[in-house]
Amino acid sequence: MSYDIAIIGGGVVGTAIARELSRYDLKTVLVEAKLELGDESSKGNSALMCSGVDVPAGTLERRLVRRGYARYCAEAPAMGLPIRKVGAIVLAWTEEQEGSLNKDLADARENGFAAEALTGAEIYRRWPHFGPGILCGLWQPDEAIVDPFSTPYAYARDALENGVEIRRAWPVQRTEPLAQGWRLHGAGGQLDARCVVNAGGIRGDDVDALAGYADFEIRPRRGQYMILDKSARAIHDVIAMPAPTPTTRGILIAPTIFGNVLVGPTAEDVTDRDDRRVTQDGLAQLRRAIATIAPALADQPVNTIFAGMRPATQFRDYQIIPRLAQRWLTVGGIRSTGLSASLGIAEHVAGLLIPALFDAPRKANARPIAVPDLSETSQRPWQDASRIQCDPAYAEMVCHCERISMGEVRDALASPLAPATLGGLKRRTRVMFGRCQGFYCGARVQALLDDRAAAR
Repeated sequence: MSYDIAIIGGGVVGTAIARELSRYDLKTVLVEAKLELGDESSKGNSALMCSGVDVPAGTLERRLVRRGYARYCAEAPAMGLPIRKVGAIVLAWTEEQEGSLNKDLADARENGFAAEALTGAEIYRRWPHFGPGILCGLWQPDEAIVDPFSTPYAYARDALENGVEIRRAWPVQRTEPLAQGWRLHGAGGQLDARCVVNAGGIRGDDVDALAGYADFEIRPRRGQYMILDKSARAIHDVIAMPAPTPTTRGILIAPTIFGNVLVGPTAEDVTDRDDRRVTQDGLAQLRRAIATIAPALADQPVNTIFAGMRPATQFRDYQIIPRLAQRWLTVGGIRSTGLSASLGIAEHVAGLLIPALFDAPRKANARPIAVPDLSETSQRPWQDASRIQCDPAYAEMVCHCERISMGEVRDALASPLAPATLGGLKRRTRVMFGRCQGFYCGARVQALLDDRAAAR
C-alpha cells in the first residue's frame, strides 16, 4: 500500500493532524500501535482547554496553544464536543508568589490575554470555601473544561469520514528509507509513504530512533489524579491552582465537564513510561492540595484515582522538527498542553508540508461528523421522550450512576472506529465511570462488548 503521508500515533495530536490533512487532496493513513485511539497520554490529563496565558512567552508552545484554543472554541461545538469557560484563579500565599503573578499579569496584558488581579478579600468573597492565607490571585476568565476522551475520537471520526485510512493495533516495528519516502514495517504488514509524521507521544523518541534520529529524549512524567463525586461540584466550580514554579504548574482543583471535581496532577519523573501506578505519596500530595486550596472538599467521596503520563523531554518547548529533505517530520515533546494545542499543532504541521512537499489543493467541502455530547449539562438520550418513543433502548439503563442507556452502548459498539476494549467503551460512553465504578453494571457491559466481538 502506498500513501502520500503516514502519521504514526493516534493520540489527540496524531488524530488532529489526520483531521487537518483530510482537508487536502492527499492519500493519508494513520497507524496506532494500540487497539484504541487516545489510549496513552491522551486518556490521562486534566481535561482543560487552556488559552495559552500561562504558557511561557515567545515559545512555539504558546503560539500553537493559542491557535489551538481559538480553533477548538470555534470548531468543537459542531462536532458535538462540549466546552465550558469556567475560568481559572491562580493563587498566591507568599510575597514571592505575588511577585510572580504580577509578572504574569503584565505579560497577559501585553499579549492580549484576558486577566485580572484579585485581592485576597475579593477571592474569598467569590469563593468562600478556599483555604486560609491567600494574599491575592490572577483571574483568567477564558480557561475552559472539555471532554478529553471524545476529542481524539471526534478528530479520528472526522478524518475517517473525509478519506483518511486508520489502522489500529499496527505498531511500527521497523522503517526503511526509500528514494522518495519511507517503508514502514508493522505487525500488520508494510506500507510505503512519501512522508512520515511522527506523533508518537510518550514513545516519540523510540519512533524517531527507528529512522535514525535522536534529537530529544522522552523523560516520562507521571501525574496522579483524584476524581471527587458529583456532590463536590456544588462546592467547587472553578479551576483553582497555585502560582506555578519553573518545573510544574502545580496541583489544581477543577470541575470536569462530566459534573465531577478533579484534583491533580502530581509531577513525578519516572523511568518507566508505562508506570501508571497510584502511590500513597501521590495521594498524600493530592490531599494536601485539597487542604490548602479548598478544605471544604476534604470530606467529599472519591469516585476514582488514576495516573497519566506526560511526554516531557529535556527541552521546555515543543520539539516539532521538520526534516523535509528526508521526508520525516517529528512532533515530539507535546506535554500537558497537547489537548489545547492539538488543532494548532495540526495546522502548523500541514503548513510545513504543504506546499513544501505536496502541491495538494484543499478540498472544496468537508463532510461533517458529530459525536455524542457526554457533558453533564447536555440533554441525554434518557431525557428525550421523542427519541425513546422511536427506540425504547434509550430508556433501558445499563449504568445507573451515569445514566447510560442500552441504546448508547449499542450505538458506540456499532459505530465507525468501534471500541475494541472495555476501557475504550467506557471512554466512548462514560459507562462504568460513576460512583460504583462498574460494580453494578460491569459484568453486563463486558458481556455486551464480548457479544459484539463475537458477532464480527
